Amino acid sequence: MLLHFIIVLFMANTQLLHAQINKTLPDSILNAGSIDEIKFSSGKFEISSNIYIPATKAQKYPLVIWVSGSGPSYKTVQSVQAKKIINLFLQRGIAYFRIDKPGYGDSKGKVDDANLFSQLSEIVVDAVNILKKRTEIDSTRIGLFGSSQAGYIMPIAASKSKLISFIIGSSCPGENSIDQWNYLIYKQMLCEGYSKKRAMKNAEMFNILRTTSDKAKFDEALIYFEKNPMIIKSVNYDSTLINGARTWWPREIDVNDESHFNPVTLIQKLNIPVYMVYGENDTQIDSKQAYAAYRNALSKSGNKYFGVEMLKGVDHNMCSTETGCLNEINRLNKEGKYKYSQLYFDVINNWIKLLFKK
Repeated sequence: MLLHFIIVLFMANTQLLHAQINKTLPDSILNAGSIDEIKFSSGKFEISSNIYIPATKAQKYPLVIWVSGSGPSYKTVQSVQAKKIINLFLQRGIAYFRIDKPGYGDSKGKVDDANLFSQLSEIVVDAVNILKKRTEIDSTRIGLFGSSQAGYIMPIAASKSKLISFIIGSSCPGENSIDQWNYLIYKQMLCEGYSKKRAMKNAEMFNILRTTSDKAKFDEALIYFEKNPMIIKSVNYDSTLINGARTWWPREIDVNDESHFNPVTLIQKLNIPVYMVYGENDTQIDSKQAYAAYRNALSKSGNKYFGVEMLKGVDHNMCSTETGCLNEINRLNKEGKYKYSQLYFDVINNWIKLLFKK
């Protein structure tokens, strides 16, 4: 089994055991009339989630389901910046849904690394099947909104459920996670002052360590890193990395492994509205490659309702930065200066208007 390296960046039929609903008070910043907690089962997971109902009165509300990137994600929203994005939906009468990712908050269970995309996409599908039954939700207008790793999960979910009627994404990869991680290593090395030649060589040799079925090539890559330790502070790689890499052999290469999954292969089959936005300063996924891949796939598919935009001065997280490097992002975070670009708000708002014309 090929080892998984998935950054920033769910298959079996799942029986829903229960959907417990608890009402909570609205958030003072969010423009929500009510927030309902929903608990449901999805396979081996017990999921805790919140649905944010708009304050505006309507017989039925469209619904957007948030699909997070890698790392922790919670049903409650702490970031004021994130609340501003959610308000773009709520203010136009669109309900918003978030979960505690398995292993975080009140959700139970642990996602398997080897089946990450499959399991997380199945949770999305199960959520759709629960939410479509709510009397205040318009089951014909349920869509997905996500970022980064969600770019792998949302196309799978949409291919499983005909009830998913649109996808909005930011910084979603247009290639498999192996190539995406190679790009990240290359860019972060440049960010930390390495030469292009060294950065390219490191990414190439690291790729060999992870993917080759040739023992001689694997050993050659090990020797390379013994002589040239891959030290990248921003991704916590230090001189001990090579010790762990030795355990990656022996292995079997499975081309059907999720690490080889390219989401564009499914995107080109969708006929629902798909809107993607990328940042020119993204150093975590290859935004230029993804921008071109999405435009090409959606154009060739004959999809009449899509948009793909590239934003200047914007990074992977849709924030304004000079370089988009992880070290700059960390510094801006510490200084309290890391915020969404106004361009991002404008693009999402425009797409919401297109999707939900009244």
